[in-house]
Amino acid sequence: MILRELWTEKKPAASVPGSAIVVDKNYKEPIKPVTKPVVNQAATPVPKLATTAKAEPAPFNPAVFKDQLIKIARLNGLSKTADLSSFLGQCEVETAKWTKAAENFKYNDPVRIYKVFTSNFPTPKHAEPYIGNQVALANRALSGKNGNGNEASGDGWKYRGRGFIHITGRELYAQAGAAVHPENPSIYINNPELLSSNPKEAALASIWYFKKKVGLGKTTKQATKTVNPAGLKGKERSQAAQAIKQQLTKKT
Repeated sequence: MILRELWTEKKPAASVPGSAIVVDKNYKEPIKPVTKPVVNQAATPVPKLATTAKAEPAPFNPAVFKDQLIKIARLNGLSKTADLSSFLGQCEVETAKWTKAAENFKYNDPVRIYKVFTSNFPTPKHAEPYIGNQVALANRALSGKNGNGNEASGDGWKYRGRGFIHITGRELYAQAGAAVHPENPSIYINNPELLSSNPKEAALASIWYFKKKVGLGKTTKQATKTVNPAGLKGKERSQAAQAIKQQLTKKT
């Protein structure tokens, strides 16, 4: 009894069958530490990214074909100076001041990718694996948009912004092709590179887009909401349209 009364840190041994059970009133169950599950704070696992795509003809230089674009536009319904200048102002911004006939996905800042393509990049961390990989970035950034398939379909890169007004997405490529070439409605779906390598095709498709999706008699602000719903570079588009309007007025 003396030993049992002094022992307060260990649990008594199990009783022997047939003997009386002795309970130590001084015994207390040791407190087990509470452990919290480890939460993985990392982004989703790095996906297997596409690094290459089908070789394409080199894009044309929009600046070289600007005058041709104006002539074709006037012949196809953009005869009023206000409509034409609004159209050309959008083209100037979309082509990065007449230098790019295809959308550039050379992003090096995950925060920038997140801000521009938030719907497909929940956090900047999700964008990090795509830095330096234009094909993979386009496929992720444009997946599920404008009729595109999922990331694995490759539609994002194939149907990225092309032409003078950077038509984007499988659905718009299909609509433009059917309108410009009713005899061969799948022409831009099967040959999307035409909109970045053939200035005439790019002009016809871009003019169709502006007339059909923006509409005639609209302000530059209204045009921007259609061409770029996010309103990116809205002020720059307005300034470009105004400057072009002045140039067109002087020529006429």
